[in-house]
Amino acid sequence: MHSAKSMAFFAIIALIFLNAFNIVYADRPVLDAQCRQCHRDSRHTLTFPSGDEISLKISLDAYDQSPHGANADAPLRCTDCHRPRSNYLFPHKPNQTQSLQEFSNAIAQNCERCHYPHNPFHAIETQQKADLPTCVDCHGDHDITPVDEIPAAMPSACVACHTDQTEDWAIDLIPAREGVGNSPAEGYIGSDRCGGCHEEMYTSWQNTPHAKMIQDVTKDPKVVVGNFTHDDPNLPFGLDDVRYTIGSKWKQRYLTQTDTGDFYILPAQWNVETGEWVPYHADDWQTREWRRTCGSCHVTGLNTETWDFVEFGIGCESCHGPGAEHAADPKNTQLYQDVDDQVCGSCHSRGKSPDGHSFPATYRPGDTLSDHFTATTADADVWADGSAKKHHQQYMDWQLGSKMQQSGKVNCVTCHSTHDDGQADGQLNAPLNDLCLQCHTDKVRLIEHIPYHQQASQKHTFVCSDCHMPKMAKSAVAYDIRNHSFLQPNPDASVAHGGFDAMPNACNTCHTAPAETAQWAAETIAYARIQKPAAGTIALIDTDVPPPPTPIPSVGQKADVESYKVETGRWIRVSFYIVVILLVLWGLYAAYRTITSRRSRNA
Repeated sequence: MHSAKSMAFFAIIALIFLNAFNIVYADRPVLDAQCRQCHRDSRHTLTFPSGDEISLKISLDAYDQSPHGANADAPLRCTDCHRPRSNYLFPHKPNQTQSLQEFSNAIAQNCERCHYPHNPFHAIETQQKADLPTCVDCHGDHDITPVDEIPAAMPSACVACHTDQTEDWAIDLIPAREGVGNSPAEGYIGSDRCGGCHEEMYTSWQNTPHAKMIQDVTKDPKVVVGNFTHDDPNLPFGLDDVRYTIGSKWKQRYLTQTDTGDFYILPAQWNVETGEWVPYHADDWQTREWRRTCGSCHVTGLNTETWDFVEFGIGCESCHGPGAEHAADPKNTQLYQDVDDQVCGSCHSRGKSPDGHSFPATYRPGDTLSDHFTATTADADVWADGSAKKHHQQYMDWQLGSKMQQSGKVNCVTCHSTHDDGQADGQLNAPLNDLCLQCHTDKVRLIEHIPYHQQASQKHTFVCSDCHMPKMAKSAVAYDIRNHSFLQPNPDASVAHGGFDAMPNACNTCHTAPAETAQWAAETIAYARIQKPAAGTIALIDTDVPPPPTPIPSVGQKADVESYKVETGRWIRVSFYIVVILLVLWGLYAAYRTITSRRSRNA
C-alpha cells in the first residue's frame, strides 16, 4: 500500500515536471535525433478525416543530400519546418488538418517564412487556392530539389497533377534557357528563376525578339528562315552545320559550334526582304569567335574571363541586372527597375569599351554607360550629322538631342514595349500614328501638318515615321532601318554637307527627280513655316493648291512630279481669256437689254 502511494506521488511529481518542461521548452527545437530515430524506419501512417493517407517513413539519405539536410551549408532542424514546435514534442499533439492538401498548405506557409511565395503558371486569381499545387508538390518534401536542378525535375512534378499530359508538354511549357559553361558573370541566375515569381512578364517576354535572338535549331528546326534547298554560290555551308540562328526580322545569321566549344558565325546571311544569300565575313569568319565579337548583346550574363554565360538571348537580367541576391531575398533586395535609356543603349550602340571589346562588357543596369563604352564616330558608321548608318545604333541617334530627348519625359519605353511583343511592328505600344498622336494632338489633321501633299495622300498612306524617322541605316539592305534622332526632316543638313548622298534627309528619300534637290526641299519647308498660321487664325495658304515656292511646284510622290508641272505663262493666258469672255457676255447682255427696252417703248 505504501509502495503504491509512493509511486502515485512520484508520478504526480513527474507529470508536474513534464508539464513545466513543456511550458518552458515548448518553443525550443526538438532534437533531430529523436525525429530521425522514429521516422527513419517507421511503418506508421497518418490518415486524415478526408481519407487521405501518408506514410510517416522518411528517406533520411535523400533528406541529408537536399539543400536543407544535414550535409547542407546551413542545415535546418526538423521543427524549423514542422511548426509550431510544441505540436511535435513527444507524444505529438493530434493533427488538426482535415486533408493532405490542407496539411501541405500548412507546411507551405512555413516554407514562406524564409522563401518568397510564388506559384508559376497557376493563376491564383482565377482558381481556388486549395486546388493549387503547394511548395512540396513542385519542389519535393524531404528530397528537396536543388535550385540548379529544378528545370530538369519540374516536368515530372507537373505531370504528377496533369495526368493527361506528358513530360514533353511540360518541357515545352517551361523551356530551359541554358547557357554555356559553369561560370557566368557573378550574380547571374537566368530568366527561368525570374519566371517563378514574375510569371506573366516572363511568359509574354518569351514571345519577344529579345528572347528569340538566339534559337536552337536542334530543338525547333522551324526557326530557320533561310532557303537551304537549292545550290547558291554565296552559300558555302549546309543546314547540318547550323546549331543556332541569330535574328529573323531583317536578316538571319547562323552559328556553328566547334568540338572545342567555340562559336562562329557561318560565312553567309539570309536577307529576309530580298530572299537571297549574301556573304558575311567570308574571308575571315573562322578568326571571329562569336562570344568575343558580339556575344554580350546576344546572351545574358557573359563572363569575359571564362566566356561562359548564363543563357542565350536578352534575358531579364540584361535589363534589370544580376538577380541572385534578389532571388535569395526578394523583400529586401530589389533589382534595377528605373526607366533608363542607357540600358537599351548598352546594346543599341556601336563603339568600343575601355578593354577593347565591341560591347560594354562591364556595364550593369544603373551604371553610367559612358564609363563603360565610347560610341563610334567613324565615317563608316555614322552620317555627317552623327546619325546612324548601321543597325543597333538607335541610342546614338537618340543622344543627338531632339526636343523629345531633351524633355526628359520621353524615352525608349514610351514607344516600345519591353515585356511583350507590343501592339504593332517593332514592339510598339500602339500603331505608329496613334502612338505619336497621343502627345502630338495638334497634328491630327495630317494634311495641315504636311502641306503640298494633297494629291500624294490620295496614293500613299503617310505615317509620322516617313518624315520624322526616315530609313537611313542598314541592317540587311541599304536603308532598311529607321533613324531615331527625331531631327528629321532635315534637308538643310544635306545642303550643308554636300548633298543627299553625303547626308540623307527625309524629303529626298521620296523626292528624287533632278529638280527636287535638297536645296529645293529646304526652301519648301522654309516657305511652309513662314505661311503657317498661328493657332486660332485663318490659314494663309491653300493646302490643296499652294503657291509654288520654287520653279518646280510642289510635290507628289517621287514618280508623280510630271503631273504637277505647270506651263510657263499659262495662268496669264487663262486669265486673259476669262476677261475677254466676261466682256463678250457683258456686251451681249447690254445689247439684249437695249433691244427689249426699245420694244417696250414702241408697244
